[in-house]
Amino acid sequence: MFNQYTIIKPRYSAAIEFAAVNVLQGRCIIRFKESGAEYIYKNVSRRRLLSLTLDNNKSLGFWIQFLAKNAVIENALRPMKAMTYKRIGTAYHRETLPAYLATPVAA
Repeated sequence: MFNQYTIIKPRYSAAIEFAAVNVLQGRCIIRFKESGAEYIYKNVSRRRLLSLTLDNNKSLGFWIQFLAKNAVIENALRPMKAMTYKRIGTAYHRETLPAYLATPVAA
């Protein structure tokens, strides 16, 4: 029930092709246009995720810049309260959703 991601409405972005957020878990999945790389960001501010979801005028590029500057690579030695990111795949077909959304997410 709480593993549901909300897909952000498509808007123009030169960098981001796809974004999905889970406000309750504080996570978001991002796919970059040029490389097709997909990343999951964890421990993202719920307020920041909610504002992206509700504000259709918010720039995805500026929004992801904040995450990229402040997140650290996820590993077992990092404290769980830090905002982390991890690469979860690469999209070969632009029309498909990330495979991560099709599988149940472990807590």
